[in-house]
Amino acid sequence: MRTPLALVSAALFASLGVTACSEQSVFEIPVGSCAASDSFGVAAEGVLESLPLIDCAEPHDLEAFATMDLEGDEFPGDASLKETADAFCIAEFESFVGVSYTESELSVTYFAPTADSWDRSGDREVLCWVVSTEPVTGTLQGAAR
Repeated sequence: MRTPLALVSAALFASLGVTACSEQSVFEIPVGSCAASDSFGVAAEGVLESLPLIDCAEPHDLEAFATMDLEGDEFPGDASLKETADAFCIAEFESFVGVSYTESELSVTYFAPTADSWDRSGDREVLCWVVSTEPVTGTLQGAAR
């Protein structure tokens, strides 16, 4: 069963351990990057600052597949940001995976700005991730599952 779409903030995405090849700032992760969900390191205050990226040819369960920049000077609030990011990532999912989100065994999550990263860093990016419940090798682009 697929996990529901959920807002995952770049500043709040928590997990344990480190098992990857190259550490990348969460503000500089390119589309096409892969990661293992059990490899995220979180700073003492619970803020995700960097993410160990791995070659997509290695086993992974996350792949960054789409990005968008939000507009405006004021942080839109968590509810509005969640609605916008949900709609964007789901709309982009089918063209990437090759099957609609509702028919897929894969799920979606994303990194999004927090009020703090919006104000302090000018963070406006939503980065969508396709998620597999089992490790995969290679890209999930066109996986049609």
